[in-house]
Amino acid sequence: MSEENTPSKAAQGIVETLKSNPKVLYAAIGALVVIVLVLAISGGGHEVQVKTALSVGQQVILDNPNGGGSQLTSTPGLMSASEAEEDKDQNVCLTKAGTRATVEEEMIVGQLPFVKVKVLDGDCQGKSGWTSKVNVKGG
Repeated sequence: MSEENTPSKAAQGIVETLKSNPKVLYAAIGALVVIVLVLAISGGGHEVQVKTALSVGQQVILDNPNGGGSQLTSTPGLMSASEAEEDKDQNVCLTKAGTRATVEEEMIVGQLPFVKVKVLDGDCQGKSGWTSKVNVKGG
């Protein structure tokens, strides 16, 4: 092993780089933090598991597990809580817990399952919209 390529020379070179350019150190720390966050957030599995088996035409109950009603939107995807006009156009109706509906379609957006339902009773009766599959319980 030549004297120029010894591990101590390489370590000294890295230390000298960090001393002369601290931005490299900050970038390395930032990259490490991002990697740790991604690993922590991603968990262990790669599949979303929703235990409710649904079929088109099946009667279901809409019940938000977080409490409150289930938001129906015109397209599947994450629902916005924004008051912006373009977000209001996406909202179809807010159903009360325990509202009956019929499954019209299922779709996965990203890795999240969504269900299109037609409401059978309540204030939203007759309206169709998309909601997260976690808001749907087999009837």
